[in-house]
Amino acid sequence: MADELQEISGIKPKVWLPDGEEREVASKSSNSTYKVKRTWDHYYCTCPAWRNQGGVPVNARTCKHLKELLGDKYEAARVKMKNPDGPPPKGKAAKAAPKAKPKVAPKAKATKAKTVAAKAGSKRKKADDDDDDDDAQEGDEDDEEEDEESKPPPAKRGRKAVAPVKTAKGKAKQEDDEAVEDVEEGDDEEAPAGKSVPELLLANKWDLDTGLDPTGWWVSEKLDGVRTYYDGKQFLSRLGNPFTPPNWFIDKLPKDVTLDGELYGGRGNFQSTVSIVKTVNSIHWKNITFQLFDIPSRGEEAFEQRYDFLQKTFGEGGTHATDQICVVHHEVAKNRQHVLDKLKEIETLGGEGLMLRKPSSVYEGRRSGSLLKIKTFYDAEAIVVGHAPGKGRNKGITGALKCKMESGKLFNVGSGLTDKIRTTPPKIGKIITYRFQELTRDGVPRFPSFIGVAIDKDVPKDAEIPDHRKTGTTST
Repeated sequence: MADELQEISGIKPKVWLPDGEEREVASKSSNSTYKVKRTWDHYYCTCPAWRNQGGVPVNARTCKHLKELLGDKYEAARVKMKNPDGPPPKGKAAKAAPKAKPKVAPKAKATKAKTVAAKAGSKRKKADDDDDDDDAQEGDEDDEEEDEESKPPPAKRGRKAVAPVKTAKGKAKQEDDEAVEDVEEGDDEEAPAGKSVPELLLANKWDLDTGLDPTGWWVSEKLDGVRTYYDGKQFLSRLGNPFTPPNWFIDKLPKDVTLDGELYGGRGNFQSTVSIVKTVNSIHWKNITFQLFDIPSRGEEAFEQRYDFLQKTFGEGGTHATDQICVVHHEVAKNRQHVLDKLKEIETLGGEGLMLRKPSSVYEGRRSGSLLKIKTFYDAEAIVVGHAPGKGRNKGITGALKCKMESGKLFNVGSGLTDKIRTTPPKIGKIITYRFQELTRDGVPRFPSFIGVAIDKDVPKDAEIPDHRKTGTTST
């Protein structure tokens, strides 16, 4: 099948990027360099102007760096094709005609200092919008479960399950630098002001060596998809932003329940899954399934009752059985070794890990010890090449360490840094040890976490990763 982006309305791009390839584009107005990459049916750029286009489909976003690389005419044709009826991206809207101001008695004029400060602030804002951020480094990702792991539990909520939504005042999630480090390419998700944010049951970690005895707990595969809440009408992300599946997909679901699950494109296809579910009415939704593992609207019941209801409704022979909607398989753990053997089996097949669920547990709309996740991680060393400034609660200190792998690839490490380390971070040239779960399609660590300075190392050393732990690979 022909590649739809190779030529649009007879216009070819100045530079052709096959799926998965990227180029660097230097900004003409600053010393910054940004990465432009082709992913599936769209291009993305690491500049803030590309990411800060709320309301514009991911595959219809553009910026001056894309226009420079691909060509103005090509970009105009591509954006029109991807979003023919949509509004133009924010930031370049036509100026409204100035309103006539009523005549009033003159007041004291603003001081010269105020005028200068206002102009300076305006210039700073423009620079921020166009060119200032290196946080979206190559391979930075956002699996919607992972990007909030460091976030403290919400304010006290009762154990009793209720309608799992809450009202966000402003941003429900503080965009700190640990979260920025986990941003998936093209994912600029923020909690929308004034909208409902699902209160989902979130997992703690189970330590392979010291974790509690899992005997009798329910075991299931930890899917590498996008966490999704169905409110009876629509799909919502963890932060309350709606996904836009085709009607034929959403119409398969009943309207009198709420469901918790993952939109899933198969093992090793996380990046493609994100691209599909964040694209309005993508034709590739046919490759996505909604994998169900809970039903919050029946949250006061024991898990076994909820699971039985899911099977009778969506399982084989169920009232709403369909190939697009699946119930995640659960089995009872016999003992610790059974869980470890199961983990090895799933990882060998290219899976991400396991989930453990406490028997007879209710559904809690918060992070809870009744749900545990199990993943193995790798350790490696990298050399510090810079320090990214902090944002939000980390403003004024280090937000992330800019690092280089043995392979020469660059990435940021923001997770695992204490306030003390952020204040006095490892100096440029120091070797650090970091921990991660797998490599992205670009060959950089996914969700790296700082472990410490490697005082016994003078050169970085990459981990040896089997193919099935590299995002974008598939098992046979």
